[in-house]
Amino acid sequence: MAEIDYCTLADVETYAGVDFSEGIGPTDAQVTVMIGNASRLVDAYAGRQLAGTETHTDYFDVYIDTEHFVLKYRPVVSVTTLATVGDTGVETALVQSRDRGTGDYWLADPEAGIIRLQGAFGGELRQYVKVDYTAGETAPPAFAKMATILLVVRQCARAALNDENCMERIKEMWKTLLYQTDKEYREYLDEVKALSLCSVATFGLKGAY
Repeated sequence: MAEIDYCTLADVETYAGVDFSEGIGPTDAQVTVMIGNASRLVDAYAGRQLAGTETHTDYFDVYIDTEHFVLKYRPVVSVTTLATVGDTGVETALVQSRDRGTGDYWLADPEAGIIRLQGAFGGELRQYVKVDYTAGETAPPAFAKMATILLVVRQCARAALNDENCMERIKEMWKTLLYQTDKEYREYLDEVKALSLCSVATFGLKGAY
């Protein structure tokens, strides 16, 4: 899955109330690198990538009474192509639309990955269906975005405080911001950690009781 940044330079500037182009902290390029690093750090806290999309292809057998398909990867952003595939491998693309008069199928529930069909396939039992689609989260949860912003703000503050050429009044501003964000960023990181996947083990007893 392609990595994406969970906030923008403008997001960081808006939160901190600064304009990095004025030279009161790291450069725009440096902050951009920090954003990428902070985004991956947030993923590390969660134990998985929280946002990003990827293309997939699923195959389904076809039966006379088939009314829907459930895609493997969710949430579904969009269905690129749904096509029947004949015995010779020839693909016939179907039309995506909720209009029964012009469409063959529609994405009924993106979160559940459900595609519903407008009609049955009839007796074409030897065919199967190929679905090309894009799935994943296009944006991180709000608290993951805020955690990223705060991590970057705090990195910027430390960079400014360690810069011997930075004026004292600017350092004081960053020092105050560093102090004020301490509790907030920890709370957002706790929310991110709560999104981590966990393993579930089940134990049974031998024999029947």
